[in-house]
Amino acid sequence: MTGRTEQSYIQEIVQLKAENAALKERIKVLEKRLEELERRLGMNSKNSSKPPSTDPPGTMAPAQKRKRKKRGAQKGHKPHMKSLFPESMVNRFIPLKADVCTCGSTNLEDTQEPPRRHQYVDIPPIRPLVWEYLQYISRCKDCGALIYAPLPDTIQRQHFGPGVLAIVGILTGMINTSKRKAAAVLNEVFNIPISLGGLSNCESRLAEALEHPYEEVAAYVRGQEVAHADETSWSRGNNDKGWLWTLGCAVAAFFIVHARRTQRAARDLLGDFSGKLVSDRYNAYDFYTYLRQICWEHLKRDFKAISETRGKLGKIGHQLHILAKDILKLRRRVRDGTLQWKTFQRRMHEMQQRVETLLNKGAQFDGPLGGKCREILKHKDHLWTFAQDPRVDPTNNFAERAVRQGVLWRKGSFGTQSERGARYVERMLTVCVTCRLQERSIIDYLRHACHNHLKGIAVPSLLSKIVNFQKIA
Repeated sequence: MTGRTEQSYIQEIVQLKAENAALKERIKVLEKRLEELERRLGMNSKNSSKPPSTDPPGTMAPAQKRKRKKRGAQKGHKPHMKSLFPESMVNRFIPLKADVCTCGSTNLEDTQEPPRRHQYVDIPPIRPLVWEYLQYISRCKDCGALIYAPLPDTIQRQHFGPGVLAIVGILTGMINTSKRKAAAVLNEVFNIPISLGGLSNCESRLAEALEHPYEEVAAYVRGQEVAHADETSWSRGNNDKGWLWTLGCAVAAFFIVHARRTQRAARDLLGDFSGKLVSDRYNAYDFYTYLRQICWEHLKRDFKAISETRGKLGKIGHQLHILAKDILKLRRRVRDGTLQWKTFQRRMHEMQQRVETLLNKGAQFDGPLGGKCREILKHKDHLWTFAQDPRVDPTNNFAERAVRQGVLWRKGSFGTQSERGARYVERMLTVCVTCRLQERSIIDYLRHACHNHLKGIAVPSLLSKIVNFQKIA
């Protein structure tokens, strides 16, 4: 006998029950924490805003792996034949006439058939054009002073012409080569010795030449009825983190480098823009009181993340993910001309109700994924602008493709170290993206712009090829 009383047993049972309840509550907390950690561990470019470059191996789903296409041209692929240079660009014609037939006969006669053409292309060693100004020195017979004729105004303090400046722009601004490699290419390929300081001075000249075209593009884009905005991180030197912002329309886009990713930066980007803005859900754009369109590619990734959780919320996420894919598919059919706009709007009315009903159900759950549903519902008025205006795209892929050029630049050069460098980045990215949107030669434009700038005449507009464009005062 232990001599324990009934009261001591009761107290021990009560204590054990309390400990058991506390442990159960602790297990619930740990299970939620484990679920959240597993969710974060499973985040990739398919279910979050993380870039594809951060995806671990094996991210692609097995079904996607099975559908991977073979290398090379696909069945039904339209062949891309090598285009011949026009005859005006051919330096030498070499006639070839057959002497004997494949049957052995030499009895041949001329025909009216056009000759078969085969072109052989090569690049000779590149030798730069060098002008040397000889300033002969004279002595004044009256005062004995030594004098010489001054250099022309367009040559003073200039070592490199528009061709060199354009090549520098292509190397560092378009293909984002590092400055050391760009200097090596100029030296090895073009036989132009240049230092890193000289290269930086060339970039400064380019930025000066592109100042007015850049401002013109910014004013034009801000005056459009529909525009896309996006941003990405940018290093500003001395471990200072900045941000590269872009705003673009169908035929032009411009960039700004800003120290912050805040509402102030977004206001600086948008300026007096009052059209329909396509963007992600980042809260820096929440001040915008005009019509907006939230990117459905971002929403689709969010729905994918919700679908990967367990329980009823996962089923809601799965239905939302399917609806998002169907909505984007229908919008692509409108773009391709296989679905009429009125039919699309009729189908969207039902889909809109289903999406909002599911979001309301998901918003009733606790945790970050339920919070994501509540956050999306806050932007309910900005989810369906694309269903009312055929000019508005449901995704922000346009701006993401534009800012991708800046991402590649950042990875290759680690950002900029000065305000002068930031201006060069803004203006060169504006030229590269705008020229590509207009299918315009970047190097031809840069050469022309630098030539005019060095001559002191008006730099050509980046918008000169846009139909019905009225020049901005």
